[in-house]
Amino acid sequence: MPVHFPTPRRAAAALYCSGLFASSIVHAQTAPAADTPPAAPSTAAAEGTLPAVKVISAPSDMQTKTLDSYKFTAPLIDTPRSITVIPEEVLKEKNVTTFQDALRTVPGITFLGGDAAANPSADRPVIRGFESRNSIFVDGMRDTGVQNRETFAVQNISVVKGPDSVYAGRGAVGGSVDITTKTPQADNFINGSVGLGTDSYRRATVDWNQKLNDTTAIRLNAMGHDADQPGRTDVYSKRWGVAPSVAFGLNTPTTVTVSYYHLNSYDMPDFSVPFRSTGGTPVSSNRGQFYGLNTRDYRYGQTDTGEVKVEHRINDAWKIRNTTMFGRSTLDYVATNPQLTSATSNILSLQAKSGKYATNSVANQTEANGKFDLYGMRHTFTAGVEFSHEQNLYEGYLVRDSAGNNIRTGGPCTVAFNCASINNWNPDNPWTGSIVLNGDKSFPGAATHTQTNTASAYMFDSVQLAERWIFNAGLRFDRHDVTAQQAGVADLSNTSNLFSYQFGLVFKPMPNLSLYTSYGTSANPPGSNSGLGGGTDQITATNKDLAPERSRNIEVGAKWDVLDQRLSLTTALFQTEKTNARVSDGLGGTINAGSQRVRGFEFGFAGNVTNKWSVFGGYSYLDAITTDAGPASPTLSGLPMVMVPKHNFTLWTSYDVLPKLTVGAGATVSSLTYASVSATTRKWIPGYARFDAAATWRVSKKIDVQLNVNNIFDKAYYQSAYPIYATWAPGRSAVVTLNFYQ
Repeated sequence: MPVHFPTPRRAAAALYCSGLFASSIVHAQTAPAADTPPAAPSTAAAEGTLPAVKVISAPSDMQTKTLDSYKFTAPLIDTPRSITVIPEEVLKEKNVTTFQDALRTVPGITFLGGDAAANPSADRPVIRGFESRNSIFVDGMRDTGVQNRETFAVQNISVVKGPDSVYAGRGAVGGSVDITTKTPQADNFINGSVGLGTDSYRRATVDWNQKLNDTTAIRLNAMGHDADQPGRTDVYSKRWGVAPSVAFGLNTPTTVTVSYYHLNSYDMPDFSVPFRSTGGTPVSSNRGQFYGLNTRDYRYGQTDTGEVKVEHRINDAWKIRNTTMFGRSTLDYVATNPQLTSATSNILSLQAKSGKYATNSVANQTEANGKFDLYGMRHTFTAGVEFSHEQNLYEGYLVRDSAGNNIRTGGPCTVAFNCASINNWNPDNPWTGSIVLNGDKSFPGAATHTQTNTASAYMFDSVQLAERWIFNAGLRFDRHDVTAQQAGVADLSNTSNLFSYQFGLVFKPMPNLSLYTSYGTSANPPGSNSGLGGGTDQITATNKDLAPERSRNIEVGAKWDVLDQRLSLTTALFQTEKTNARVSDGLGGTINAGSQRVRGFEFGFAGNVTNKWSVFGGYSYLDAITTDAGPASPTLSGLPMVMVPKHNFTLWTSYDVLPKLTVGAGATVSSLTYASVSATTRKWIPGYARFDAAATWRVSKKIDVQLNVNNIFDKAYYQSAYPIYATWAPGRSAVVTLNFYQ
């Protein structure tokens, strides 16, 4: 479908695109040499970044100056977007083992719970007010499927905040997350850890890198984990993973990296505590009480991903990369969802929620990155194309009690074990009912097959306009085609043409200070979740012909590397608006008539205050409201959005108190967060403050011992929520880890 711009934007876009293509032709004819040949492929020049900042001292382990993605054509300090990079050092010092805990180190991010079918019980991050479970990437490639991710093979995690379809494609209303994995290095080392702790905590990891010759190396990361959840009885997590990789052509113009990732997990899903239908906080209950069945409930997940990456350095100025990724992920669970039988009752109906999900995907991405001069201005330019194919299958379980009642929404309390009074339930009660996969075709769990094909093209450019001015731009086009099939239901399909863009201007009064303004957009078509997950992103008979939702982000900010560039400071003021949102028309249909708005402020810090003192964290203020809920729900207009704390602060800091001793401390502070809102009722989880601590004793150059104490004061709070329940966060725990380096 044609894309229509207002006249000034159309002219600007046309002029900019023509300039890019003309400059490419000029470069092809003249082939100017690079300013300075890079010392090695990993230098800033080889990474396609502008040499605008002279690094006086090496960045600390808490800092990341550039991103591996070709899409970021400038160093982070000169990129006009809010981006937070969680380095490996923070993950290690905090003993972070899951994707969710890693993202909780970043202010402005929360997590949604799930139940079944449309909203699976898996990773569901909310960034700046908008769910982003379908905008998670690994090494720049979309990580599809319903998963609960690990960190054992993670090098760092970057979070781009605000609408960024120009980087991430479909969806990406609140932002996107990219996980960078560990790859072979031209070195020999063996690192590992063995940890023991309270609540039956046991974990072991190994990271082995072996150089076979000057150009070839292999790397193996492996992990085993088994632990109960502190403060919760009967809630546990068991998982193991392995990630081998091999690289050919290291330190040569052409490098080929082949990698594989496997994660197998088995844990107990935990829906914790219900809300009353009249609103307020979750019902008062003992944190240790688990409303589930050890004889029935489970959650099993498996992820397998293969990746082949070929990178060729054409010359000192240009390089090209091709990445192919194959993946399969599955999630299978049956869980207990405790819900009150009435608004005033203290009797719980123990509903059964379930789901079985499978995703197969293949994607190929080709990108070229380089530098050239045009009309006296230096361009750092990337162009790319991407093709992907996803096949998703959702199947539902029909769970019946011993009398044959479907207990998806609860069963009669006259049947044994269907109900329990608050704080009076035995998780070891026997399961006497039945579980059948797709046993009833009239049941909403009938198998649904969804297929998604996407073709994308994009370009990015950072232009050095003058000594102190940098112009940053990005354009992207996606053709998104989704079809869904379910027995007994007419096939659904939607084809959308998505055009996204970003423009930003950077002013550098000093080499280590950038002041910027930017404008970016995103597009969210029906079926953007590829059939995995519900809400308005699920393709349905009522939204299949609708236009994509649109969002835009206006942002001004500053990035400042201080203290000889050991410490990075960032701040931003922004407004994100989602328009064309899908809402009910009040007549059983869906229309593009809603809108939401998030206004906010963020401040972040990462790096070293002194040679002995490092810090990482930040603060976010988010004012999020539904500006127009549509004609069917006018009373919801003006109300707060869910899962958006107005205030959120995170901190991790460590200090070398002795040559062999480092101590660390951290805090996470959040204001109350709404789980659901209506004109008459609001449900929320209270605000909280949690504190952690750590100490590391370096026994020798090859061994250290690390102690982590999390939730020092054993604060009872909720870590995620869903409109009908809230999930308890872990209580106090202590873990001792032996780390070794060879």
